[in-house]
Amino acid sequence: MSALLRRALLPLSGAVLGGGAAWVASRGLIDDTYITLAYARNLAEHGHWGMTPGTTSNAATSPLNVVLLALSFLLVRPFAGADGELALGVLTAALGALAAWCTGRVVRRAGLHAGWALVALVVVLANPLLVSALGLEVVLLFTAMTALLAAGLAGRPVVYGLAAAASLLARLDMVVFVVLIALACNGIRRRLGAAVLACTAAALPWFAISWWWLGSAIPDTFVIKTNQGSFGEGRTYLRGLWTHYFPDVPEAVVVGVVAAFVGLVVLLALLVARGSRGGVRAGLTGLGLGGVAYFTVYSLLGVPPYQWYYVPPVASLSFVAVLGTGVLLAGRARRAAGVGLVVVPVAALAGLYVAVPAAALPLPWAYPPVFGNFATPAEYRAIGAEVGELVGEERVAAPGEIGTLAYACDCGLVDQFSDPAVLQPLIEARIDDAGPVLRTLLEWNYARRDAGAAQPTPWVLRWASAAVAPPEGVRRWPTTAGTVQRPDVLVLFREE
Repeated sequence: MSALLRRALLPLSGAVLGGGAAWVASRGLIDDTYITLAYARNLAEHGHWGMTPGTTSNAATSPLNVVLLALSFLLVRPFAGADGELALGVLTAALGALAAWCTGRVVRRAGLHAGWALVALVVVLANPLLVSALGLEVVLLFTAMTALLAAGLAGRPVVYGLAAAASLLARLDMVVFVVLIALACNGIRRRLGAAVLACTAAALPWFAISWWWLGSAIPDTFVIKTNQGSFGEGRTYLRGLWTHYFPDVPEAVVVGVVAAFVGLVVLLALLVARGSRGGVRAGLTGLGLGGVAYFTVYSLLGVPPYQWYYVPPVASLSFVAVLGTGVLLAGRARRAAGVGLVVVPVAALAGLYVAVPAAALPLPWAYPPVFGNFATPAEYRAIGAEVGELVGEERVAAPGEIGTLAYACDCGLVDQFSDPAVLQPLIEARIDDAGPVLRTLLEWNYARRDAGAAQPTPWVLRWASAAVAPPEGVRRWPTTAGTVQRPDVLVLFREE
């Protein structure tokens, strides 16, 4: 086998893993994923930054993910039209290939067999928490982590700066990984100025454009999510996996976090280890500490336990669990390294067999293993298409979840994610409640914001108990809430 073919096998494996995961999840994407897809479709088809046609909004948390998805929409349009699921599959496969290429560079620098890289990719990309949030920026964030680590270990500050800019545009809170990996890698720390300059030059234009044009340098989801606080009864980020998700899907939660807990143990071992491969150990330590810091910051913020918020710490620590084990075993006897190469993938695949419902559910999934929406994706798609036909060009008040309905409706569905005027009171309340420093920053951030006047919204979508009959003449759709299987009714009526 030629050297070129051997080098191509790992990126190809990453593409297959990414594309396969996207196909498995393609018909069961969560509601927030369709918010991103709606932004991307509008950008690709109309050059418009907003969730619904004709209304500019800034509630896309990951501008880079939106842009990449829009490019993928344009790529598949000649063959399949505006197929959001296919566009997502193409992008996820490409990101999987890039993550695999970066991971390959890391394992070569560590002197490990390429099998370690493949195991790390499988453990991360098939994690039920990540797969349950496909279409959001979760795969992009993992790819950014691998790029930061590869550039950091190679000691290339300009490349690191560009990877850092991509990380911040993928999700602003990735700054914890950017900083900690940079400080852990000697080649970046010694030339930090070049990395900072490259990062600033690549990322600043978007933040300036967003501030000037969209009325906020940061996405509006900062206000939306921090205002929520919890899912009720103390179910915040710190305890959410166990109090909110574990009672319904214990297998997916346990297997979703077990590799991260192993990563914590490996991280401690890397911190005290001595010997060769010190640069790789330091880089992996920076990545692992980034995961710990990310979890700590989100816990202190007290945000709700959305499953995709757990992906950055879980992905980074799971990655450290595999490659850190390889680095620690590399200094031992060959037998120990051989045992590691057998035990780690077998354990990972056994865990995935338990965790991933592909072993038990028809493919593609009707909904993902970790799921909390009020209706299944198929139900929302069918309802949204009917709503679009019923209301035409008129506006509709959303019922609490908007993504899939808005994507299928392609109409003026209205809530804080799609209409700046609806969000404006929340922004004002957030500024009033903030401390002096944060208040000043928020006031500066929103200095150019012009939400405009609230527009008439004659139609309303609202949830009602299945046991309560809606008024005569109101359109109603029965639904089931995915894994919970709680029957409800979504009703559409016109407010006079």
